[in-house]
Amino acid sequence: MRKGFLLAALLWSTAFPALAMDWTPDGMVVSYGRYLSVVNNRDAEYNNYRAGLIWDWNQDWALSDSIKLDGYFELAGSGWKSQLNASDNPSPEGKKSATVVSFSPVLRISPKAPTWGSALPFLDAGVGAAWLSEYDLEKKKNSPINMGGHFQFEVRLLAGVRFGEQQQYEISYGWFHYSNAGLHDQNEAIDFHAIRLGFRW
Repeated sequence: MRKGFLLAALLWSTAFPALAMDWTPDGMVVSYGRYLSVVNNRDAEYNNYRAGLIWDWNQDWALSDSIKLDGYFELAGSGWKSQLNASDNPSPEGKKSATVVSFSPVLRISPKAPTWGSALPFLDAGVGAAWLSEYDLEKKKNSPINMGGHFQFEVRLLAGVRFGEQQQYEISYGWFHYSNAGLHDQNEAIDFHAIRLGFRW
């Protein structure tokens, strides 16, 4: 739990130099994700539909002669929809769908110059805040997934590539994790793996 708070504090403090930037969005992303079974014997099946706006920091910190660190803010809305049906005997107290609003600073590590023609690979890591409309989510058997409360942390780790003449397109794949880091009595958490498509204008 302390490690999660320390990582969040590091990411947010790194983002502070970018707060003086132009707050006109620099791009958008859409993604599709599926429930990722990290917890043993938990039978759930959620689709995650997500769309967001991107604000680039435009802060190129050199990590080496060829690698840089940059980042962005992302404001996103997601819809989680359970794919269980009546024959799966879903938990009666769990909700079949939830709406999520999240805001995250995200660090991006990438080469300073394209490596494959016009393509630029990258790694993204971020810890942000999320609000869930529902925190009891249905799964098979009697009890729901109990997220503990509406407020959650959103953690991500993604790998992808930017491409196009101006690297205006991007595609990435990775992991999203939602939990409350012990802020509530219950903290069962939920995970997704997702593919994302982005466009910078």
